Amino acid sequence: MYAPILQQYGLKPFRVDDYGKVKKVYANAGLFALKEITSAREMAAVQQSYMLYGKQMIPLYLSRQGLPFVSHGRHYYLMPWIAIEKRKEKHEQIRSFFRTLAYLHQTSLKQIDVREEEISAYYEQKKKEWKQQRSFLQAYIEKCENTWYMSPFQLQCCAYFYEIMQAYWFAETELEKWYEKIKETKKWRIAWIHGKARLSHYLETGKEQRYFFSWERASWNSPLFDIVMALRHHMRTFPPVSNEWAEGVKEYEEILPFTEEERSFLYSHLAQPHFFCRCIDEYETKRKPEKNEREYVAELQRHYFAMKNMEYIVMHLVQQNETENTKSIPDEEPQQ
Repeated sequence: MYAPILQQYGLKPFRVDDYGKVKKVYANAGLFALKEITSAREMAAVQQSYMLYGKQMIPLYLSRQGLPFVSHGRHYYLMPWIAIEKRKEKHEQIRSFFRTLAYLHQTSLKQIDVREEEISAYYEQKKKEWKQQRSFLQAYIEKCENTWYMSPFQLQCCAYFYEIMQAYWFAETELEKWYEKIKETKKWRIAWIHGKARLSHYLETGKEQRYFFSWERASWNSPLFDIVMALRHHMRTFPPVSNEWAEGVKEYEEILPFTEEERSFLYSHLAQPHFFCRCIDEYETKRKPEKNEREYVAELQRHYFAMKNMEYIVMHLVQQNETENTKSIPDEEPQQ
């Protein structure tokens, strides 16, 4: 089925392995990665990414017609299949991931003016959103506590409630700091971000070449969103989480330091535990027949573990920043 697509590149395939949207192609000219693309928006995102970061991206092969994308029912693009000769230790891989991400953001970084109406609109929208989530959670906990016999899921929600509220309080406090600071500067930094930055979309070859791939969700946005999305994805694990992720963020800052308002914005968006509301809503109103009580409890626990992991990372970053600020303040000379 892929032969007509690959013919447009002058290739004769003799085996194709399926990796979801990516196909590993064994052809007469070597190994290739064929990636399916599902929309014109994704196509434009990939093309723009190559225009900005071409040298730091896996080469894109042009078809015989000189086009970066080919069509056969759907759209596709072709790259070499790059094998990793030797994997680094995880902590080294994470540090490298954040360094490369910072270099990319730095390449396209630009500062824009923002109007006070835009700032206020975003601030009010976030405050309203988080207030609704807190109200939803509070009403649900009251309902659970008035139940004669709580289900295991409801019991877990009650056990986690106080810590969830504390996370919202911290997120709103940091959002307030961001709002007060950016109202003064009316400046914000944006870059061409990956949109789905994670270790599975990053590789290093034995020649010390570093690549991000799968740029279909790329867009102009704050570089902080790549950091937020990466950490949210990788914090979905059992605690305790090690310091390597916080160290990775500090590696990023060595290349592209955060402004004061960016730091508060980052903390607030990392800390907010919005995923609990979705989990409870599904359990109460959109329960899937194929999921039993144990599976819903396990899902809620995974969200709790992710929140605690994120709390550890954020607190580590806060403490590091406070320590650095303390060191930068010169000691006062004693009065004569």
